[in-house]
Order: sequence, then structure tokens, then C-alpha cells
Amino acid sequence: MQGNSSKTILVIDDTPEFVGFVKALLEDNGFNVITASNGVEGIEQLKKQTPDLISLDLVMPEKSGIKFFREIRTNREWSKIPVIIVTGHARDSLGKTDFKKLFEGRTISGPETYLEKPIEPEDYIRAIKRILKVD
Repeated sequence: MQGNSSKTILVIDDTPEFVGFVKALLEDNGFNVITASNGVEGIEQLKKQTPDLISLDLVMPEKSGIKFFREIRTNREWSKIPVIIVTGHARDSLGKTDFKKLFEGRTISGPETYLEKPIEPEDYIRAIKRILKVD
């Protein structure tokens, strides 16, 4: 454990295997982790606890990542939470349009960065540490 235990990450993704993988990875690197399987659950988790960062998938049932992202960016309490997009659909028909909306010509503050699945564990942790300014 590397001393990031005061930092909490909310992981929102509808793939249980991915959630389990990144939860273990984050915990092994000293982070606290809360999870949600879609944007609706993500909002419920935010109502309980404000995380230091959100790891967000784009394509999910019930409330997509982009709908979730837009909702939190219009909420005063949640609008400043850094978001990292982690998706396997940045270039395909399922997520390409949403992805472009987030990063091109945006009118709301966009996500800090994105990673494409499958992710490299070192890149994921490095990106989170950089955004949160922790070692």
C-alpha cells in the first residue's frame, strides 16, 4: 500500500470483471474504492459520498456515461470532481458519437483524460495519480 488511502475513487462500469480488476488494482495502490454498474447507481453513490475521482465507462444500460457526465457537470457539488473516461467504445458505433461530444467543441468542462480498454494497469494508475497529484 502506498499511502493514497485518503483518496476515494468511484468506478462506474457495467462489466463486473473490469470492475473487479480495477477495484483490486486501485486498492493494491492504496486507494479506497466504491463502485456502480451504471449511471443511475453512480448518482446514488455520489449522494452517499463524494469521491476524489470518477472512473467512468461510456456505454452502459439505464444511464450512459455521457448522460451521467452531463448530470454531474451541472451539479454545483459534483461539477469539480475529476473524471477519467475508460471505454472500449471510443472508436466504434456504440460510443464514438458520445466520445466526440465529450472532447470536441464542448460547452461544459470535459473529462481530464481517457483510456481505451483493454487498459494497461500502469497507465491507469499513472493517470489517476497524475490527476489527483499523488505519488
